[in-house]
Amino acid sequence: MGRRKSKRKGPSRKKNIVPMPLLFDCPFCNHKQACEVKMDKAKKLGRIACNVCQEMFQTSVNYLSEAIDVFNDWIDACEEHN
Repeated sequence: MGRRKSKRKGPSRKKNIVPMPLLFDCPFCNHKQACEVKMDKAKKLGRIACNVCQEMFQTSVNYLSEAIDVFNDWIDACEEHN
């Protein structure tokens, strides 16, 4: 009598982790990848500035905040102002 073949699966593949972007599209001048986010978590301050039209925005951040949170706060402030 022979042994049964095992139905073993190969090792699972690791998913590549894509880092969050630090460059975003400017809502004022509509340039692609022109706004850069800088976060100073020691001072609890997040800044975003456009390299083309020189628009700036800063907001408070906490230890869970990411660059996309600063950008979304900027978009929300623009919509609130309009």
